[in-house]
Amino acid sequence: MNIALIGCSGHYGFALQALGLRAGLSLAAAAPGSPKENMAPALEAARRAGAQPALYDDWRVMLDREAIDLAVVNPWFCDAGTVSAECLRRGLHVFSEKPLATTFGQLDALEAAWRASGRALGGMFNLRSCAWFNTLRQAVDDGLIGEVRQLHGRKSYKLGRRPELYFRRETYGGIIPWVAIHALDWVLQLGGRCEWVAGVQDRGCNRGHGELEMTSALMLQMEGGVIGTVTADFLRPDGAARHDDDRLLVTGTRGMLEAVDGRVFLENEEPRRELPLLPEKNCLLVLLDALGTPEADRLALDALEVTRVALLAREAGDERVVMRNEE
Repeated sequence: MNIALIGCSGHYGFALQALGLRAGLSLAAAAPGSPKENMAPALEAARRAGAQPALYDDWRVMLDREAIDLAVVNPWFCDAGTVSAECLRRGLHVFSEKPLATTFGQLDALEAAWRASGRALGGMFNLRSCAWFNTLRQAVDDGLIGEVRQLHGRKSYKLGRRPELYFRRETYGGIIPWVAIHALDWVLQLGGRCEWVAGVQDRGCNRGHGELEMTSALMLQMEGGVIGTVTADFLRPDGAARHDDDRLLVTGTRGMLEAVDGRVFLENEEPRRELPLLPEKNCLLVLLDALGTPEADRLALDALEVTRVALLAREAGDERVVMRNEE
């Protein structure tokens, strides 16, 4: 399978990782997906992974000239939806950075392109495939906490110094579609379909980063009365041992599951104990393994849905209203 890299502003590393995990994958070509992207770091990472992609200045010219099967879409967030839709129209499978789009118009056009294409569409929701989430999800599926009734997901990052992309919400999309979407994905995966969502976001204390939002919170009502909450921030201390802090608490009718620091703890009729971790999965390989099966459609629909709910939550925060997620 020939792969093309379009842009280098996101998690393209999962595609490079997949090259070493699966025979028959080739990174054939690369091109920037947005005007100001510098592809040099991505090309160096590709070389370290054993790939020697042909470099183009224009991704459209690249797709005209190269025989590509799958596009890894990683431009500036504001361009991802447009690039992905064009790739699908050209008959390519697409592995896109999240969010899949930063506007409802982009998202609707992307969904239409996917439905007409007969190709696969996946998002880079790597934390859905990590060891701790696989373990927690299996415990839920095994009924160890009964029926899920409430969930809380947390994403916290160090701020550091961010590049130009993150100084305007028009280009990075907002903290909710960009960062909180990971925790939102956990909540939707385990809690069911979102019926309505409220959200808030604020850019205070962002250390001169323009429109970069620093804090956010979401509340969701899901089908069957399940309640979900999500927070995301850039307030992780500079002295913290890790860049990120991911946490998930799932409460059911028999007990609760807590994921913290990459570990999973279960408490139900028996005392709190740690669960052995299941293996992690590469999120591109998850998509490739689904090709030609109903699972491929589910992955696309999940990615489109979590993007839509994230955009609704962002709008709810802007308008100070509750947004209903229409069928």
